[in-house]
Amino acid sequence: MNFMIRYSIPNKSKKMMTSLKKLMAACGLLTGFVLGSCDDNLTSVGTSIQPPGDLITVYTDTFMMTASTVKMDSIFAKTTECMLGEMYDPVYGTIKADFMCQFYCEEGFEFMETPHEGKVDSVELFIMYPFSQLTGGLVAFGDTTLPVQVSAFPVVSPLSRNFYTNDDPETYCDMERPLGSVTYTPYNMSVSDSAWNATDSYGNRTYTPHIRMKLPLELGQKFYDETINNPSTFASQSNFNAFFPGIYITSTFGSGNLISTQGENVILRISYSVMKQDTLGRDSLAYRHEELRSAKDVVQINRFKGGNIDHLLEDNPTHTYIKAPVGVCTKLVIPTTKISGEMDVQDRFINGFTLNLRYLPADEWVFAYSPPSHLLILPEDSVKTFFENGNTENYATSFVSFMYDVSGTYSTSYTSSSTTAYGFNPTTRIYSFGNISNLLKAHIKNSPEKDLNVLVLPVNRAYTSSNSTIYTTGIAHTLTPAGFKMRKDEDFMKILVLSSKFEDKE
Repeated sequence: MNFMIRYSIPNKSKKMMTSLKKLMAACGLLTGFVLGSCDDNLTSVGTSIQPPGDLITVYTDTFMMTASTVKMDSIFAKTTECMLGEMYDPVYGTIKADFMCQFYCEEGFEFMETPHEGKVDSVELFIMYPFSQLTGGLVAFGDTTLPVQVSAFPVVSPLSRNFYTNDDPETYCDMERPLGSVTYTPYNMSVSDSAWNATDSYGNRTYTPHIRMKLPLELGQKFYDETINNPSTFASQSNFNAFFPGIYITSTFGSGNLISTQGENVILRISYSVMKQDTLGRDSLAYRHEELRSAKDVVQINRFKGGNIDHLLEDNPTHTYIKAPVGVCTKLVIPTTKISGEMDVQDRFINGFTLNLRYLPADEWVFAYSPPSHLLILPEDSVKTFFENGNTENYATSFVSFMYDVSGTYSTSYTSSSTTAYGFNPTTRIYSFGNISNLLKAHIKNSPEKDLNVLVLPVNRAYTSSNSTIYTTGIAHTLTPAGFKMRKDEDFMKILVLSSKFEDKE
């Protein structure tokens, strides 16, 4: 579709023309959204509101972009969130998640009391995975009734602060000397329904799902003996890390599910007994324990390993794939060289380029992946710095999706500093990004000889609200299973670019 509108208005000075051009750019941004509501395809634009002034010509030009599925071996994950387990999806292949972690040691740590005869009784590793505070349900994926064996291995080399998810545990760990293993099911069927669903007077659940693994008794004894013989080991976190570098936790048998938790829920518990006297002066044993937890102050390395995804990378005429965590994402190539060549961008002002991405319905099976909460688009060469620097969308070179109703309504008001809390419309199956013409203009200005390559990434968006407006406080890669097929049919690859031109009226 191509059309042109011309407006004839009285002639003004060059200074006034410059002011009007700025006004028209702002107005064009707004009305690009309004008229874009009539088009539920991939992209849509509208015309601009014209101020009184010179002769203005408005153009709408149609171009075609291309989409492909590209591989992502790892993602940046500076987080205390962690996943554990393995599951298979017939479309998106396998995903295995595990992690390595250090344990936080308070400065000057020592046992609260002296163990009876200087001996500890037991050492256990607890991995808690509490119910969701939002839904009250189990934070797990797949078939939670399938058994999985989880094992722990000692970290023997210092963990580096590498926050990418493709680190090799064998670089740090002794895989020939497991500390322990246990078989569990995320939904613990040995716990009665009444105990599983019990709540306190405030409505909070009293039972916390967990994995409980016995570790070698000598590990706990080593800790106690060190507090007595070498207290300087506990004088600093770095000293403690040298003494106990950490643990690698992974699934070693079984698959079909994943659990999600936080590093602070990984607990090393050393139990012991102490001799006490009761009120009658009789000796009796009382039981105590010391706990060390993983925490945000120490290193946690998450690893995700995918498989069976080669078919996702094959060229498909109807769709591309987006999968989380890691695996694949979608790459869009926007033909900026053709746009700048045909539009004469030195003479025109680009007002609008509204981007909507539509996905196909999910496969119909009980554990099918769901779409991620949000998508992020940004230039391919800026992905690394965006996440490492903890950036959020800036509406210039990065945009996060929001819910948009093709009838023309937004779920909340949209401004340059806010988007909706929900990142897509499940009814229309559309992720909307609004007017991304700023990205187009910046690329044409800085790299006129190259087409614009952007990646479409699944992300989680943290936000806050003020006066009914929602603001982003953080963006991170999605670490829970999610995925969809993005449409790339010809109708969904058309892009409409709105531009305008000031001309002198003779």
